[in-house]
Amino acid sequence: MKVRAFSTTVPVVPGPDSETLFDVGIAGAGQLAQMTVLAAVPLGLRIAVLGGPDEPASHSAAGRVDGSFSDAAALRKLGRVSRVVTLESEFVDPTVLAEIVAAGTPVRPDPSSLVHVQDKALQKQLLAGANLPLPRWAVADTAEEFEAIGRDFGWPLMLKRRRLGYDGYGNATCHNVDEACDAFRRLASDDGVLVEAFVAFERELAVMIARRHSGGALAYPVVETVQRNHVCSHVIAPAPISRAQTAAATETALAAAEAANGVGVTGVELFLGADGSILVNELAPRPHNSGHFTIEACETSQFENHLRGVLDLPLGPCQMRTTAAAMVNVLGTRTGLPAPDLGGALDVPGAHVHLYGKAEVRVGRKMGHVTTLGATTAGALERATVAAEALNR
Repeated sequence: MKVRAFSTTVPVVPGPDSETLFDVGIAGAGQLAQMTVLAAVPLGLRIAVLGGPDEPASHSAAGRVDGSFSDAAALRKLGRVSRVVTLESEFVDPTVLAEIVAAGTPVRPDPSSLVHVQDKALQKQLLAGANLPLPRWAVADTAEEFEAIGRDFGWPLMLKRRRLGYDGYGNATCHNVDEACDAFRRLASDDGVLVEAFVAFERELAVMIARRHSGGALAYPVVETVQRNHVCSHVIAPAPISRAQTAAATETALAAAEAANGVGVTGVELFLGADGSILVNELAPRPHNSGHFTIEACETSQFENHLRGVLDLPLGPCQMRTTAAAMVNVLGTRTGLPAPDLGGALDVPGAHVHLYGKAEVRVGRKMGHVTTLGATTAGALERATVAAEALNR
């Protein structure tokens, strides 16, 4: 492939006969794109991102298309300069992505699969059709349905926006009809809201699945994820569960990624029930916050394997190269300018610091993460927490 020099400060503007400039175009320029770009550099891969000049990945990518993933013209431009297009977010318009495919650039995962994942109700239908274990669920088209659903499922109920919900935005735990009606007014779209029976789980688990375009899949170790206010606080690897539960979680995650026709990395969130059962919560057709630990803790990071999968290259091994690891998110607790104590964080033995370069702190916003390795998950988590607290200032 012939490569042209390109300044990241100038948007890509290809002519109708221009040659492909980049190996992969990422529809997005946030921290997931940033970490994917960093994984591409040792492989000699050139990555273009779609975003603004101040977004995290714009500083490190080989090129940038100005715009956002909601900008159809910018998406088409990304397709014209890339060998293959992939996603940082599942909320990209699949109709526009299908146009990119029709124009000759593959999009992975395929837009036809994305339709069934980005809508949480359609995702439930897809997983149910593959006979995967799920919490009880329904779609409520009107607020008047909650009394009957509450009698059937029991209270509390979990209400979820069907589209554009992430990191707890678009979710509500409702303990009675009044709370459910109030949440419905905030979350419902023209096609209603997803309602789930509340799961009294023992642990929340996650598995990253890497799949190659032409076939073949590998599973990363099962991890435990701990949420606060519906946002991931920290991850410990491996999850402290039995071998049988690990095997069941891995098998279920592989089947869920296959059902969704995932390519690259698919993040699969699971519940471990109090009775030892495994239920699928949700999946994301992209690298996932629960897999950040793989950068330091595994033979091949989730970001490198995402690139390998979408480019149809051999997948790298997913096993851990340490006994235990912990990842702690750096979440904003105020509004203002970042003021991390980088020296304090780096003073923690073995702290691997990742700051995303976001210009503004907001409450709950992911500003970075810290990973530590160790002999035990408890020791790794303790050190990662100390370092993350230093950064969250």
